[in-house]
Amino acid sequence: MGGPARARPATRARPCALFRDEAVPLMRWLVALLLGPVLAAAHASEPVTNFNVVLLQPSAVLEARVASVDALAEYIKAVQGALREAVAGSEAQERTRQSVGGFIVLAVRPGLQSRVWIDFDQLLDLEVRKQIALKVGAVKPFEAREGPVVFALKVALWDGKESKRIAPLPAEWKRSAAAASGAAAPGAAPPEVGALVESIWND
Repeated sequence: MGGPARARPATRARPCALFRDEAVPLMRWLVALLLGPVLAAAHASEPVTNFNVVLLQPSAVLEARVASVDALAEYIKAVQGALREAVAGSEAQERTRQSVGGFIVLAVRPGLQSRVWIDFDQLLDLEVRKQIALKVGAVKPFEAREGPVVFALKVALWDGKESKRIAPLPAEWKRSAAAASGAAAPGAAPPEVGALVESIWND
């Protein structure tokens, strides 16, 4: 994997310092592989539009923890399929058809364990959130090693606009990061994303 590309600070909705230097796009060929079929059908009304895959850890960490990029790609494709099924199959679909952008945040750690966080620009219908968490969480993850692999899918539901945020910050992460910052010495660096995820894994 190539080195991380530094994200330019946004003029609006500035990302948390936790991710300012760590959010990087996945390599071009992988994005093309995953998003090509979706972009080809962009004119049709789709339950989910996939914009990007955002890695939330430095390249060196990912190289150490991702044993197979192909397995990672297959997992992402399976998650995209589960997400589409969850959104399209939600009960009372017409009532829950929200046009909104945001992120599906995922963490995979050794032992084939995974966690899902949902971080959209607007509050999603509870039924939709439940279905997304259930179906995406049921996808068998790839094998991680040495520690958690953390990334996000930047998506929109029902022709929603792409989020202006460059990286996610789920509410659970924000609370945990704020607590860690308050307990840390002045000037201390924010917690590494993998360490943050591990700290709230069972919450």
